[in-house]
Formats: sequence, C-alpha cells, structure tokens
Amino acid sequence: MNSLNQIGFSWNDDEYESFSREITLLKHNYHESELFSDEAIIDLLDNYPRKWLQCYTMGFNPEDHSEWTTVHIAERSGKEILEALKKGRIWINAINIDQYKKEYGDLIRKMYHQIDEKCSAITKAKPGFNALLISSPDIQVYYHLDPDPNMLWHLKGTKKVWVYPACDDRFTPQQYVEEIIGEERHESLPYKKWFDEYAQCYELKPGEVVSWPQHSPHRVENKDFNISLTTSYRSKESRRLNGVHGANHYLLKKVGIKNRSVKTDGLIPIVKDFSYHVLSKLKLLKTGKRTASYVSDLQVDHNSDTGMSRMDKPSRTAFSFVDE
Repeated sequence: MNSLNQIGFSWNDDEYESFSREITLLKHNYHESELFSDEAIIDLLDNYPRKWLQCYTMGFNPEDHSEWTTVHIAERSGKEILEALKKGRIWINAINIDQYKKEYGDLIRKMYHQIDEKCSAITKAKPGFNALLISSPDIQVYYHLDPDPNMLWHLKGTKKVWVYPACDDRFTPQQYVEEIIGEERHESLPYKKWFDEYAQCYELKPGEVVSWPQHSPHRVENKDFNISLTTSYRSKESRRLNGVHGANHYLLKKVGIKNRSVKTDGLIPIVKDFSYHVLSKLKLLKTGKRTASYVSDLQVDHNSDTGMSRMDKPSRTAFSFVDE
C-alpha cells in the first residue's frame, strides 16, 4: 500500500485545462490508499453514524424510478453489511465521508487544493458534498443531475457511467435545473433510452475518475461489487451559475418572465447571483418539499440470498433523521 502522502493524481496541462469544461476520463491512485482497503471498509461500516449511512435498492429498468426504495441498515456488523452488499442488490451511500474521519477530510481537501491551483477554468474551489459509495453487483443509479459540479473517483470493481450534455433541454429542461436548485424537484429526472445516443459512456476501472461540466446529467450501472468516492466542489464559477438559476426560479419566474437567461458573464448575472445568495442566507426563500420517502419495511440481511429481508412493519430509516 502507498502511504497517504503518495496518494493522489498527476494530470498533464491539457487534462487540467479540460477539467470542468469537458466530460473527461482521468487517472488517480486513491484506490491504493489504506483508507479504502477491505479492513478499512469493514471498520467504517461498523462505526459509521447510522444517520449518515444511506441504503437503497432499485429495479432493473433505468426508465422506471418508482422501484427506488430505502432499506434499513438495522443492527448489523460491518462484516455482515459487506457480505449482504456482495451478494445482494443494495446501494450504500456513506454521506459526509470527509467529516467522519480526519484522514478522509484531509485527502479530499488536498485533492481540491491541487485542482484549484492548477485548473484555469475554476476559482476558489472548495469541497462540497462528499460520499463513499459501496454497491452490489448489477445495481444502478438512475439518471439524475447534481446542483454542484462533481466527479466520480473509482476504487474497486467495474461500472459503466453515462454522462449526457449539460444545458441541453432535450435531456434537462432549464425549469428542471431551477427546481432542483430551489429544492422543489429531486435530483432524479425523467429518462428515455434514446438519450444514450448522445451520451459519453465509460467503463470505469479502479484508478480512473470521470468528471463533467456542472449540471451534466448522468447515470451508472455496476458490473460487479463496486466502491467509488463521489466528491463535489463549489467555486466562484459554480456558485454564480447556481445563483443565476436560483434567481431565475425564485425571482424572475415569479413575475412571469419566461425566457430566463442563464448567462453568467456581465452585470445582470452578478446582480442575480448576489440577490439569490443574500436572500438564501437571510432565509427569505421558501424552498420546496421533495418527494423522497424514507419509510421502508426492508432491512439489510446477510443471511438472505438477496441481501435483504422484510420487517414486520414499515418504519422510518435511521438516515431519515439526518436533519433532525
């Protein structure tokens, strides 16, 4: 194993130049870190705060999101959870991985310090939402869009990732982006199989990372048992773009303006951005309610062939209390 000081990435000038501007496949060696060894993963699953350990199952049809279902972790050891993951159809999202243990936070901060220093397209990049994804063979993550720019660092197994053009109404109407930022719509979006004709598709191996421009929709399908690190960042540029969409949603749409510009250069975008973030900080914007349900009668069960079993009655999962 490499020591943490030797872990990271070394991209060339062209790769740094294309970062955030284009859909890009790059190299890293985070998969060699002891932080992502089998022993570390079992320890993490043993000790991770249950309110930060999200678990889901899903169907086989990428066009049908209705089978996306929450799953209780219940009182299971890390070894038992890992056993269920390897034979079941479960997707675990260990959110706030940078806050769980200092070593993970240091790794991610160092990552974005290097990106901020060497990428000309972004300014003052700082880590945003970060999570460790641990997932079963053959599962999928449905077509969706994240508000902040993000990237997927692959650590174990093989998965296919489809990334679709950003800012294209064929795949993501502008209204959808505004509603996601306004928290009136979940990140999951309507998907049709013909979208794939316009996607860039990668079969990710350990040591590869795929990044994309902000607001690029994407989806994932596993080949086998997988571990990935998903990280997002906030920069001057990404903050401005979300500010413009936020102002469009809360201010311009409310007064009936239909053709709402998403340009980020010039005085008007600056005013939009400033207005949106000031109103947000003062808590003067009424956010919507998303429709995700955290009530389930499914629980992780390493004794089951599916990695799951039914409970006597449905109840709220532990991770539903994350904001309480």
